[in-house]
Amino acid sequence: MTRLATLLALLGLAAVAVFPAVALELDRRRMLNAAEHIPWRGVGRVNVTTMTARSMCTGTLIADDLVLTAAHCVMNPLTGQPFAPGAVHFVAGWRLGQKVAARGAEAIAVHPGYRLNERPDTEQIATDLALIRLSEPISRDDAPPFEVASAPAEGTPLTLISYRQDRPHALTRQQGCDIIDFEGPVMALGCDVTFGASGSPLFQGEGADARIVAVVSAKGGDRRRPVALSVLVDAALPDVLSALE
Repeated sequence: MTRLATLLALLGLAAVAVFPAVALELDRRRMLNAAEHIPWRGVGRVNVTTMTARSMCTGTLIADDLVLTAAHCVMNPLTGQPFAPGAVHFVAGWRLGQKVAARGAEAIAVHPGYRLNERPDTEQIATDLALIRLSEPISRDDAPPFEVASAPAEGTPLTLISYRQDRPHALTRQQGCDIIDFEGPVMALGCDVTFGASGSPLFQGEGADARIVAVVSAKGGDRRRPVALSVLVDAALPDVLSALE
């Protein structure tokens, strides 16, 4: 048994769960002001609206017409299939009623190995990644996309940028998520995960040097030792890109 599998077993993470909205909860979280929003305006809200469903996640531009998010954010729980593109919209840089840009989805692709379950294991989390192709590109002057970085080494400081359920109208920056372990493309972090914003990007570096390394997928643990589970983007993204073509 790997160290991560042992940790999950000790924490009782048969109770690991993904949610339509997930975020990391830290005492060191802070909502960004208008000036602080500017470097992160390529992060936005992924809004899903149908006659029977309404949800919000976080997504990140990785090209002028491609948004990266968690697969379960764009999956219809009633059908186990992605929502129709017309139900999904991306709002870049949303803050207190103001936006940088808004686009509908033209196409949605999830990792070909992803299957939606209420009680995911690490194999499901390893494929919890999706891409949204926008109906029109967003100008890089308005919202520059982020590059993808390879898996960080343990001890690398990471920054989470997210829209939380309790702060849905402005980005929150959260620091202090220590890397616990890796199992394949799954990275475990010492963070308390609660409802808020699935698909939130984890960045390495700051400002123009920020690179996305992972996307938040699921939660586990307890108050004593919370654990957040994320999928490493560089490992899972090629399969999602193939599914989009």
